[in-house]
Amino acid sequence: MDSSTSQLPMASENVADTGKAGGKSLRLLRPSIVVLCGPAACGKSTFAQRHFRPTQIVSSDWARAHVCDDERDQRFNTQAFALVHFLVEQRLMANRLCVVDSTALTPQARKELLDLARKYQVPSTLLLFNVALETCVQRDQNRQRSVGRAIIERHYRAFEETKAALGQEGFDQVVEIPGEASDQVQIEILFRPVARPAQRPDAGPPRRFERSAQPSRPHPNRQGDNRHPISTALPGARPGAAPRPAITPGSIPKVAAPRPGEAPVPGAGTQPPSAAPPPASPEVSSKPSPPSAAGVAPKPESDKSP
Repeated sequence: MDSSTSQLPMASENVADTGKAGGKSLRLLRPSIVVLCGPAACGKSTFAQRHFRPTQIVSSDWARAHVCDDERDQRFNTQAFALVHFLVEQRLMANRLCVVDSTALTPQARKELLDLARKYQVPSTLLLFNVALETCVQRDQNRQRSVGRAIIERHYRAFEETKAALGQEGFDQVVEIPGEASDQVQIEILFRPVARPAQRPDAGPPRRFERSAQPSRPHPNRQGDNRHPISTALPGARPGAAPRPAITPGSIPKVAAPRPGEAPVPGAGTQPPSAAPPPASPEVSSKPSPPSAAGVAPKPESDKSP
């Protein structure tokens, strides 16, 4: 556990019932994980309902029923315990007490809950329900959801093996609940919050979202787009210069008429008329043109006497 959290003040959430004198006294912390361990029909669920709030109990039967609509269907144990672990994590992040109601008879099942306790730096408590085998069988026969004697005997053998190896698993405290006096237990819950960041411990650094340097263009079909239109500057335009107004049909600027004796001033965006080129000179043919029949003077005759 984090040493920085051990100095935080603790406040009592519920006071032990003084009317149950002579019973076993148990002090728990919130947040923490409390694992109920024992064979079927040993009284785990009854004990949890008597001493804890319904919202503090995370039951494997409840999770299995919500996964496959049948709390007795063992084919969906993987999905059911995935839901149990998810709820435990969410509650630990909110500094809540988690009472896990399952048989917890395998070392792997207990290890997964211990790993969650170490991950979120909270205490872990294992409650062992030491009830006689015949008492469990008799309780199983009297309840509506019976599992049968064979299953209870198998659970009981696993439970006896569990008690011999619990000292090496790493629970902060292991408490044995006697079957004949389970209703005499006095439980006191103290609130000691764990300072933790807002994000999950296994989450990476928060992502930073930066705005793109490119301005977003308004969608042509989007209604009610109040974004400013993008100014299209002409190439080579001076920075800060006012943009030229677009010329549309019907908005051609008028040119004032020139005064007498003045040359017309060209309008905006028009080129001044260039000087008229001189008329091209006719080409001179190198060949003499034949004399025309009309308008040609007759050749003079020589004055010769007969």
